[in-house]
Amino acid sequence: MIVAAVLGLFGPGLLNRASVANADGRFRLEYSHFGRYRAPTTLRLHLGPNATSGAKVWVWVDRNFIEGVEVQNISPPPDSAELGADRVTYVFRISDASRPAAITFYLEPERVGPLSGRIGLKSKPPLHFEQFIYP
Repeated sequence: MIVAAVLGLFGPGLLNRASVANADGRFRLEYSHFGRYRAPTTLRLHLGPNATSGAKVWVWVDRNFIEGVEVQNISPPPDSAELGADRVTYVFRISDASRPAAITFYLEPERVGPLSGRIGLKSKPPLHFEQFIYP
């Protein structure tokens, strides 16, 4: 148990850090495999150069995941949010699409147990991720 704790099974560490990216690597998500109920955690979305075209990017998160967490903050703040049948879409303004950008979702899990999610851009296949939330 001590070794597992040091490696991140119950908090920060090697076992806890996770990342998933699309095929071309222009869209990547960093997250934690493990979290605690009502404890702060983050999803950090990295957009590579030319991951999108234009001055806006549409990022969606599936409702199954969103309904299992409380969104505390999003940095930078989105221009708008739209609730759909199966997802919440956030619209962000991008000053220069040829440069990398990052969006961070600050969350608190509201469910104990497995929590899976999908996140995507308007024109890209989604990224799938899994977390386990401890009591």
